[in-house]
Amino acid sequence: MKKIIVAVDSFKGSMTSSEAGNAIKNGIRDIHPDWNIEVYPVADGGEGTLEALTYHRSVTERTCTVTGPLGDHVEASYLWYERDSERIAVIEMAQAAGLPLVPIDKRNPLYTTTYGVGELIRDAIDQGCRKFIIGIGGSATNDAGIGMLQALGYHFYDRDGRDISFGAKELAKITDIGFEDVIRDLSSCRFQIACDVKNPFVGEQGCSRVYGHQKGATAIDVEKMDRSMAQFADLVERIAASGRKGIFPNGDRNTPGAGAAGGLGYAFLMFLDGVLRPGIDIVLDEIRLEEAIAQADLVITGEGRLDAQTLMGKTPAGVAGLAKKYGKPVIAAAGCFGEDVIQCRQSGLFYDCIAVNDILSEQERMHAMEKEKAINHLRMRMRKYFENFELFERSL
Repeated sequence: MKKIIVAVDSFKGSMTSSEAGNAIKNGIRDIHPDWNIEVYPVADGGEGTLEALTYHRSVTERTCTVTGPLGDHVEASYLWYERDSERIAVIEMAQAAGLPLVPIDKRNPLYTTTYGVGELIRDAIDQGCRKFIIGIGGSATNDAGIGMLQALGYHFYDRDGRDISFGAKELAKITDIGFEDVIRDLSSCRFQIACDVKNPFVGEQGCSRVYGHQKGATAIDVEKMDRSMAQFADLVERIAASGRKGIFPNGDRNTPGAGAAGGLGYAFLMFLDGVLRPGIDIVLDEIRLEEAIAQADLVITGEGRLDAQTLMGKTPAGVAGLAKKYGKPVIAAAGCFGEDVIQCRQSGLFYDCIAVNDILSEQERMHAMEKEKAINHLRMRMRKYFENFELFERSL
């Protein structure tokens, strides 16, 4: 009996990761009903990450009323689960400070805040969570994470010794930082941040200049925010260099990813001792996919479209990299191929690459993205492929 691990990303617009994985599983089972086939939903830190982290687990969902990006109240949810007697929270910052929460005519990162993100973390700590996996994509903010830190008990004082308010407009006012009210249990928490951008905190490639416009900032706003953030970084890094307790000197304004989510990456690095990691690495570690692959005869991965971008840290490349470590053959399945799919074939990561479109008529391709049709077509493609699996085995 063969053991096969199926770990495919979502086919965006048609199937979730688990739907695609089970379509592959069912297609193989149509031909080989006695094979042991395990499906592991996977994701690279974006869409589908929560499903991937919680698919094989019993999870608890918490919904809280928190401060939204505009300072009003919003409902935000997060998940927690237990692993090795440890309670782990999975939070998407966009739940509390995402761009969709701000009407288009009110988008202005000078005024939006990450305070609600801190409230979600605080609630999770109250629930006994001490390990955090946090996705920081899709933010409406550019406040350097000070809102989140304020919710966790940090003080940011102006020259008169008063606490500043919300938003990037306040950064230039900060002259000192207070740690006296930071919640006590925060020091025992560990933060892994799913971060796939490499932007530094400030400068030409910093968060203000690269992402400020899409969050509603004008050209003048962008310049103002970048200067204010550089001034804030001067203060933070001066405190870190002094050895004053409360700042972690394990990063700086130039650390890749510090500019993620309007500088939220910088806040996690410098104040919460967070670790910025590619989302796919966090997911693969957390679901323990490597252990499963080590015991497998064959691995199947894939995504909606296979092309040169697949090799740039996306899910199939991450899964295939693990399989290669153990000498396991990998088949990459996709809805379609890009013109540069030859790079995937020549990468050495995949034994074979197959696409659903190969077996569809022009008429069928017109409706191939519809969920039920997509699931059935993928199942059919895998059934057809594994009808000749003996040839595959001999070629290995």
